Amino acid sequence: HGSDSTALFYLLLQANISFDCALFNYKTRANSDLEEASAKELCERFGKRFFSKSAELKNGNFESKARALRYDFFKGLCLEHGYEGLVLAHQLNDYFEWFLMRFSKGAGLANLLGFDESLRLENGEKLNIYRPLKNTPKHEILAFLRQNNIKYFNDESNKDESFERNYIRANFSDKFIASFAAGVVRTFEALNADKKVLLGDFAFESGGLFVLKNDEKAINLADKALKKLGVLLSADSRAVAARAMKNEGQIVLSHKVALCANRAFVFIAPLKTAVLKKEFKEECRVLKIPSKIRAFLFLNKDIFKDLKEYLSQFF
Repeated sequence: HGSDSTALFYLLLQANISFDCALFNYKTRANSDLEEASAKELCERFGKRFFSKSAELKNGNFESKARALRYDFFKGLCLEHGYEGLVLAHQLNDYFEWFLMRFSKGAGLANLLGFDESLRLENGEKLNIYRPLKNTPKHEILAFLRQNNIKYFNDESNKDESFERNYIRANFSDKFIASFAAGVVRTFEALNADKKVLLGDFAFESGGLFVLKNDEKAINLADKALKKLGVLLSADSRAVAARAMKNEGQIVLSHKVALCANRAFVFIAPLKTAVLKKEFKEECRVLKIPSKIRAFLFLNKDIFKDLKEYLSQFF
């Protein structure tokens, strides 16, 4: 019920698009519960279903933990109620903030441009993500709300510059977008077109498993695959991943994702454990599937069946 999501709510109404609403309450602000109650009332007034969930986050890495909880909540709702897509209120300033945050850390092209276009649900189905405000600067959103006398909430935690995103916003991104919004939109469009050419496509993708050809594009595609699995490569971990690909190695990233390479392919999948049958291990050996990927495939028989069909043409 902040400025961006409130504007999105009314714009979807104007466009006569069928939608419902979801809010995750982190209980971090004095107005958190008041904002949730107001959002619920807004939905009731316009006949929209309202879903909410709350959790109190402690310790470090708040943004990463909050994002994981939020997206798990959204994915669960879409799976349970059959929603066709997830509409998010990210706007141009958000996009540019992400770019600067990753740019400052030595990110590759896949992570610089951020913003996934889909999510993978627990049943393996793909859920499309829509961001209709992606090319709209924040100042235009605020002007729309003022002109229409629309109530929204200000997140007072946005002023806390101990959060990296808030520091970038206060000192760099908002001022830049206020002066150069149109040029930034054109640049992002050009970069995304270049990204499709430079990254290429996965050789095989299914249910959280990504297979890519082990060539000069592999590290950039690995960036993309890992981001889909919730892992963002720092400059150091990107170098470690590149060495593993070059040396046909096997590594685990963020304690949850395996990246393994042979001469022909790089395999990326969630790290799992399982007691493997001898016959299964022999099939994997013949197909040159690295050991750290095998438990995931053993637990996902349909994916393994499709992967076997793909790899059998090479081995």
